[in-house]
Formats: sequence, C-alpha cells, structure tokens
Amino acid sequence: MQVSERVWRTPAQNYVRLLPGCLGVSHRGYSRRLERVLSDFGSEQSFGRAAESVGEHYGFELGPSALRKATLKHAQRAREELQRKYQEPFRTLPAQGQEYVIGEADGTLICTVEPGTRQAKRPRSWQEMRLVAAQAKDSAQAVYAAGFINVEETGRRWGHCVRDAGWGLKSHIHTLGDGAEWIRLQSQEVFGAQGSFLCDFYHVSEYLAAAAEVCAGHRAHPWRRTQQRRLRRGALELVIESMEPHLESEDLPEEQTPVRNGHRYLSNRTDCLDYPRAIAQDLPIGSGMIESGHRHVLQARLKKAGAAWLVETADQMAHLRVIKANRQWTAFWN
Repeated sequence: MQVSERVWRTPAQNYVRLLPGCLGVSHRGYSRRLERVLSDFGSEQSFGRAAESVGEHYGFELGPSALRKATLKHAQRAREELQRKYQEPFRTLPAQGQEYVIGEADGTLICTVEPGTRQAKRPRSWQEMRLVAAQAKDSAQAVYAAGFINVEETGRRWGHCVRDAGWGLKSHIHTLGDGAEWIRLQSQEVFGAQGSFLCDFYHVSEYLAAAAEVCAGHRAHPWRRTQQRRLRRGALELVIESMEPHLESEDLPEEQTPVRNGHRYLSNRTDCLDYPRAIAQDLPIGSGMIESGHRHVLQARLKKAGAAWLVETADQMAHLRVIKANRQWTAFWN
C-alpha cells in the first residue's frame, strides 16, 4: 500500500511531517505490530528462512538483515526486562504455595565466534549456556531462565523460576541434576532446608551400563537392570558392593576404568540417591524437564546446523526465547 504525504513548512522553513505521527510509522520503519511479527519469526527460524516466511504469510518481501535487526532489537529489550526482574529478591515467599515444586538445572554448549567481518577467518569455540527450570508438581507449564551466566547468577535465576512456579513458605523443592557439583551446591544454597537434591536416574544408569560390561560380561543387561531395581528400592549399598570385586587397577587411565568410575560416582553421592522417597511422593527421578527445555528453548534456535553466534547475540536470543517459553509473549508486547 502506498500513501501520498504532504510535507508542511513552518515560518522557520523547517519541515513538518504529520502523517508518520498519525500512522505510528516512519520512512523505512516498522510498526510495533510488524516488529512483533518479525521477532516472532526471527526467534524461531534462521533469519533467511524467517524472511521467506514473512513473504509467504504476509505477501511482502523483507531482507534477512532487516529481520535480524528487528529481532535482535527486541531480544535486547527482553534481556533487559528479565535482568531487572532477576535483580529483585526471590525469597519473599507467600504463606500458601504449591506443596511440591520441581527444579532442574543443566548446561548446554553453544557454538560461538569472535566479532569480525564475514570474510575473515574467525575461530569458533563452544561455550556453556546454563538453563534452569521449575514446575509445580502435576503442572504442565514450566518456568525457564537461561544465559551465559556464572554459577551464582544461575542460582539466583533458579530461585526466581521456582518462586514463579509456586514456591511458598511450606513448599518442598525437589531438585534434580546430573550430579554436577555446582548444581547440588546451588540447590543447597538457594533452597536450604526446603530443598532436596536427587541425581538424575538416567545419568546414574549410564555409569551402571558402562560398568556392566566388565562386571557381568554377556549378562550385562540383566546385571544393569538388577542394580537399577536395587536403587529404586533404596539398596544402594548392594549396588556398590556388587561393583567392588571388579574394580580396575588404579594405575589405569580413567577411560579404561568404567567400574571404578561408577563406584566412585555412587560412593561420593550417597546423600543424593534417595529414589524410594521420590517414588513414594510421586516425584520424578529423571531430569526430563530440563532435557526437553534444552531442545525447545535453546537448541531449536541456537544449535541449528552450521550456526555460530556472537556471545552477546546468543545471550539476547536466549532471553527472547525464554519469554516465549514462559508464555509471557503477549505481556512482553503489551
């Protein structure tokens, strides 16, 4: 659509353009509604494919660079809004809350590249982006936070997610992770006596599967299933004892000692393997929420084939996708 515009002059010979102010647009600019559309497409697809989608759905052409500019503009705004929120205290809790809130945390590697021109050779590196999630028991909606952040900031954002999911003064916070020390320590520091940490059962089972080849040979599968049943009923000491006769020599490198690795992993985390309690309370023993979050919150956009991001740009995009995953998209634009 084309609109003819009349340009007025004041006695001082300055131009006065009334039409842009009335329509809410400027020359080569975009309306707020169009910027929302561009950011929606740009946060889900590569900027080139997103520009094609705009043409398919709305019937006009737009270059990938213009779509990228609009998307990143609001990705930066999303980061600023969320960072302001994360600076607020999260331990101001309501008296009434959810009886159980599930919290999970993990990291995923994002391919990053140094700033520079497209023609120059720029080395790529993989940096860990941390993701935290929380969900009330029996709820279908999870709350996420993400970014290239340190451990302390990860804990702060985890606290905000759990509070948004229903953390109250009498809630129990059931946290899960892959056994990484930083996750366990942040769970203790952020949630204190209200929280309990459990090692992800699937991650523990990976250690058992690796050890089974040495401990049981051709009966590796039944041996692993037996140890998993023992863990579920709380017989951790039997699992550890069954591995002890097969411990490899300490002189061997770690890559060649699956039994010793599994034995050490279990022995150092005896307080994080209380699966009977979680099962009795109908709480998860696997970290499926954070694993699915990796895929649909971060990896679906940030880990496309061949993609490499500036650190700043990837961090902005992660915050924009968190806004969408938390179902705050409408509020963000209103």
